[in-house]
Amino acid sequence: MTSVILVAISLVSGAAVPTTILVVLLGLFGLGANPVLIALAVRYADHAPTLGSSLAVAAFNFGTAVSSWVGALALQPSLGPVGPVVVGAGISALTLIPIVALARQRRWVAPPSSVEGTAAEAAVPWAAPCATPLTAAT
Repeated sequence: MTSVILVAISLVSGAAVPTTILVVLLGLFGLGANPVLIALAVRYADHAPTLGSSLAVAAFNFGTAVSSWVGALALQPSLGPVGPVVVGAGISALTLIPIVALARQRRWVAPPSSVEGTAAEAAVPWAAPCATPLTAAT
């Protein structure tokens, strides 16, 4: 959705109302992944949940710094003010590469009925519980 929204912003950037609506949607879709990814990092960090969380946040900050730099370079006269949006769409499209690789690597097979777990764990095969469960205290 982030890539689609960014492409839409680049197409309607001259109109204030649609651009404003798309920026709000971009915030909703773009920032919604961060808490989920941090929770997964903490969950799989096992005995070092603080390290897992800090590495995930550091990765977000690094990505923001690099993307801001590349976006600033995209303000060159050839692309103009729409340049950073085009770069953002390209970067978000690149995130599909590992997703497709993981999807091709794993076969989406329903787990046996004897396996205990939630419906979410059954839908996501790699989300099996780790040794240390994620609790409110961690």
